[in-house]
Amino acid sequence: MIYKGSRYTRTEVIAPENAEEKTPRVLEIREIPKTPGVFEHIVSEGERLDHLAHRFYTDPKKYWLILDANTDELNPFHLLKPGRRIRVPQNRIV
Repeated sequence: MIYKGSRYTRTEVIAPENAEEKTPRVLEIREIPKTPGVFEHIVSEGERLDHLAHRFYTDPKKYWLILDANTDELNPFHLLKPGRRIRVPQNRIV
């Protein structure tokens, strides 16, 4: 079940057939939308994505908004190296 406000709300559920001729229900790959209205944040020692999401969106579960705005780095641990500049988008899910 996809809850209201989930980043998967608009993602289609598909049923591809696999090699065993079974058709599991899965989510289609989610397209990452453009992230307008970003500002830069310089990462400090010990910061985590959930901390930043709480600070900027008052909801630590919205860490994925920051990940979506920084698609050049797929590893969140590399993204949070102290001194690195990361993009923080506006809260597009209210």
